[in-house]
Amino acid sequence: MIAGANGAASVQRLLDLVGANWTTQAIATAAELGLADRLARGPARVADLARDLGCDADALRRLLRALASLGICSPRAGDRHALAPAGRPLCVDDPDSVRSWAIWCGRQSWNVWGDLSGSVRTGRSARERASGHVAYAHLEDDGAARVFHQAMAELTRVVGREVARACAFPGAAHVVDVGGGYGELLAEVLRAHPRLRGTVFDLPHATRGAVGRLARAGLARRASVIPGSFFEHVPEGADAYLLKSILHNWDDAKALQILGACRSAMGPGSRLILVERLLPARPSVSRRDRAIARSDLNMLVGHGGRERTRREYASLLETAGLRLSRARPAALDYSVMEALPRARRLRASSGSRASTTGARAPAARRGR
Repeated sequence: MIAGANGAASVQRLLDLVGANWTTQAIATAAELGLADRLARGPARVADLARDLGCDADALRRLLRALASLGICSPRAGDRHALAPAGRPLCVDDPDSVRSWAIWCGRQSWNVWGDLSGSVRTGRSARERASGHVAYAHLEDDGAARVFHQAMAELTRVVGREVARACAFPGAAHVVDVGGGYGELLAEVLRAHPRLRGTVFDLPHATRGAVGRLARAGLARRASVIPGSFFEHVPEGADAYLLKSILHNWDDAKALQILGACRSAMGPGSRLILVERLLPARPSVSRRDRAIARSDLNMLVGHGGRERTRREYASLLETAGLRLSRARPAALDYSVMEALPRARRLRASSGSRASTTGARAPAARRGR
């Protein structure tokens, strides 16, 4: 039995883990209030911040104290506070902004985590059990969809730069971003490879901001947006197909439908590029493995999907008529995997287009 100082340290560590939920809410509240944007103009007195943000001064002071303990802001003399470097990504116009992601985690996805035990018992997401919604059907609500797609664009922006650098696209002329949402990943790829043209393919609500995003990036002449469901078909004839944070939203059967649609659209020289988090074969006590484990449980409780190991992705690809050629690490604990068509297409039962048309596509899905 552990006793004394060692026992107290273990209890303290566990209590810190159990109580970590407060950090999500404190940061989400700061993001929702626009606190970082206000502090980006310079250090400010609590009274002035409370007036500008429409808050109770004493309550805001307590939030600022909590944020200071997290390194988001820093106290100054005269009851003033300043924005710390770690808080800058909460600014809406920061190049690496994750403000919408913070709001999404603290608001839209918060309640489903309270029923994780139900998902562990049943294997079904909290949303499906509560409302019958599968995966991203709840995004038919415009407000939720706007926050979610902006959050996904924020996370994709950082990873997309590395994907664009890591993938050479030799001899390629056309790339399709399958489930591409607002076009953030495609914009990074097209910027890094001026000879390429590209297409964002996604459901109508998901691509609502894509045309404007690509136009603002100066890519309107090289990019197009096509609405559609990747459970039914994928635009044919491209040299490369991108799937970022798509397969982890779904169980193996649905993931094979998506891969089957991609495989049917691919020519002999096409490539499929997957950007996903890879579960470790044996988890360690590390920040990276905790982050991936959190994402895996988030998929379970929120969407009914899952993170997978490299071996599990290789098996899915093999079943869909593809072979994993290589994988490399990227930012934010992602990995970039490349797959090539196998010489012989699979029969309908193993994920080709014939098998994808036999099942009704869910009403909505997302996950950039």
